[in-house]
Amino acid sequence: MIDTVHPLAARGFEAGADAYERGRPSYPPEAVATLARVLDLGPGSTLLELGAGTGKLTRLLVPSGARILALEPVAAMRARLAEMAPGVELIDGTAEAIPLPGESVDAVVVAQAFHWFDTIRALSEIHRVLRPGGRLALVWNFRDEAQPWVAELGRLIHRLASEAPRARDGEWRAAAARCALFEPFATSTVHHAQELSRAGVLDRVASVSFVASASAADRSALLADVAAFLERDPATAGRALVDLPYTTEVMWAARRTIEPGTTGVVTSVNLNRGGVPKPPVNGSRILRLGLDGDGHTEPEPMHGGVDGAVCLYAQEAIERVREDGHQAFPGAYGENLTLLGIDWAALQPGYRLAFGEGRDSDGGALIELVKHAAPCQTIAHWFTERHIARISGKVYPEDARWYARVLREGPVTPGMAVRVERNAEA
Repeated sequence: MIDTVHPLAARGFEAGADAYERGRPSYPPEAVATLARVLDLGPGSTLLELGAGTGKLTRLLVPSGARILALEPVAAMRARLAEMAPGVELIDGTAEAIPLPGESVDAVVVAQAFHWFDTIRALSEIHRVLRPGGRLALVWNFRDEAQPWVAELGRLIHRLASEAPRARDGEWRAAAARCALFEPFATSTVHHAQELSRAGVLDRVASVSFVASASAADRSALLADVAAFLERDPATAGRALVDLPYTTEVMWAARRTIEPGTTGVVTSVNLNRGGVPKPPVNGSRILRLGLDGDGHTEPEPMHGGVDGAVCLYAQEAIERVREDGHQAFPGAYGENLTLLGIDWAALQPGYRLAFGEGRDSDGGALIELVKHAAPCQTIAHWFTERHIARISGKVYPEDARWYARVLREGPVTPGMAVRVERNAEA
C-alpha cells in the first residue's frame, strides 16, 4: 500500500496532538443530532470515521449506539483517541486505502480532515466500503472571521502558512464536484462559540498543522505575537476567558448506486498530457482522436489513435481490483472515463455508448468499443507484485479497460448519463 498521509499533516499532528486535544473546539449538539439523523445512526448500524484525530467528534457519536470504527493514521493522535473514546474500534490506515472489505459500513463521517485527502482516491474508497443506501457526511468547524479580532487572529496564524491544503480555500469542494460517485450534497449550518482561556487560545493556534510543524523558533515567535495581540485587542484585553466563535457546517450525500445494466453515469473524467495517474477534471469534449486536452507519454501504437481515442473503465471493476489488494481509483491506469452502472462483463467489441440524457443523447458524443486495453508496465506500480494481468482482458475481461473509437464528438462531464447501444453488426 502507498502511504498517502500528507507529510505536513503527519509532522504537525504527531507533534501537536496534545495541543489539538486541548485547543480544538467540540461540535455543537445540533450538529451531532443532524449527523445522527441523516446517517441513520443507532444500534445495529456501523459508522466509519476517517481522520478521527483525538476523537473530538467520535466521543459525541458513541451515545447513538452505532458501532464506530475510527480510522486515524497519525500514531500520537490515535493514542489520544484511545484515551478519549474507549471502546471505539481503532484502525491504523488512510482514507485512500481503507483496510476494510467492500460494502461493510452503513455510513462514513469525516470531521475537519477531508481537505487533507487525495479526493478522488478517498471518494472511490468511501464508495467501495459503503453499503448501497449508505451516506457520507463531512463536518467542519470554521472560525467566524466576521468578528475583527478573529480575522486578525487568522492573519497572524497564516504567517506560517505553507502550501499545504487548507479547509478554508475551498479546493476540496471543487475536487469533490469532479466526482459523481455520490449524489449532490445537502448542507446544514450551526453557529456556536468555544470558551477559552488565553492559554487555550494559544493551544488552538499551536494545534494548526503548519504551526505545529514549524521550527521551534518560528512557532515560539508566533505564539508570543498572539499572546501580545490578546493583551492589546479591545475584544480580548483584560479578559480571563474569551469566546472564539465558529460556524459548523454539516454536509451529507448518499452513495450513488446503480444496478449494473445498459444505463449508467460518468463518475469521473480524467486527462493530462501524458503519464499516470490521469487526474479528474471538470469535464472535456470527446473528439475524434481523444478527449480535448489529453495526451499520452507513449502515443500510437501503444495508446491513442483513432481506435484508441478513449479509454474507459468501470467503478465496479476498480472496487473489485481493490478488494484483491491492489491500488485502483479513477484515472490510476490512464483511463479517461470512469463509468458506474454499466454491466462490464456483457460488453463486446462493436457495442456503442451514447452520452447525455433524452434528446441530449441523440446529439451527444457516441463512441464504439474496439478492444480491451492491454495493461503495460507503466501502471505496474499500482499492483501487488506488479501483477498487471489482474486487469488483462484475456484473464479478467470483466475488470479490463476498453478502448473506443469516436463516432460522434460531444461534451462529457461527471454526472452525465451514458447508455449502451448494441450495434446490429456487433
